[in-house]
Parts: sequence; structure tokens; C-alpha cells
Amino acid sequence: MKQGSAAGTASRRGYLGVLFGSAAFIASCFIPYYDPGTLPMPLRSLSLFRLMMSFRESELAMTGGFLNLFAGVTIVAWVSIAGLRGHRWAPMALLAVSAAWSLTWIGVLMNLSGFVVRSPLAGYWLILVSIGVVVTGAIVVWISSRANISGTPPGNAVAATQPHAR
Repeated sequence: MKQGSAAGTASRRGYLGVLFGSAAFIASCFIPYYDPGTLPMPLRSLSLFRLMMSFRESELAMTGGFLNLFAGVTIVAWVSIAGLRGHRWAPMALLAVSAAWSLTWIGVLMNLSGFVVRSPLAGYWLILVSIGVVVTGAIVVWISSRANISGTPPGNAVAATQPHAR
């Protein structure tokens, strides 16, 4: 199967890494996130999904919580799938949406860690790791796509970012 220049071997690994990180992020939303210490024994901890979806006053607020959790990561995964299909715009779009999504979530986690999360559990740390996997995959895609455009081998991608003398 012939691949477009946006889906070279290194790019393909990066796109798959982004998809893996996106799936890990979604799964992490359902893993115990923190232990507030005030819940009854059977609950004992809250997942991020339960934290964002519980105690909402209206359907609109519940929809907002759902979008807050899953809309951004869905767009990141969609752009990664488009890259795997060889769309030439995908590397730059993936870098942009991954940066916006990851910075937003890092800010959310930092904000929650000061107000809500006194004792973070596995879900909290897995969310941070999954964000790191997505960012790493996006960087791999971007570097390898720059190498593909300039004709530089992926191992020498630094040369791809420097202007060529003519």
C-alpha cells in the first residue's frame, strides 16, 4: 500500500502513538482519580468522569462536562487518523490541536490539584502520562514530516529545519 509523504514510517509510529495516548486518556477518565477522604467506603474515590459529570444542575451542564472531557481528545484522534490516511495537512494540524489540547488539560490538572486533588490516584497520573504520549507522538510526526518534505533522512531531521543554500 502506497503511503503519502505525511504518513512515512516515523510519522506512522507517531500517529499511532497519538492514537494510543488518546485512548489512554479516555480510559484514564474512568480510573480512580483522587480520594477526597469524605466518601463512603464503597465509593472511596472518584474518577475524573464522575467528578465532571456528577452534581450537575442541568442537562446543559452535563453536556458541557462531557464535551470538556472528550471533545478535544476526539479531535486529536481524528486528525491522527487523517494523518494515517495520508492527508498532507495532518502533521501541522496534529501539532496544533495536540498543543492546544495538552496545554488546556495541563492547566486543568494544575488547577484541580490546588483545589480538589489532595491525594491523586492512578487516574490522575495516567492522564498526565497519556498527555505526554500524545505530545511526543505529535512531535515525532512533525519532525518526520519535515524530514520527508526536505528529503532529509529522519535521523537527520535537524537539517530539515535549516534553510538550504542555493
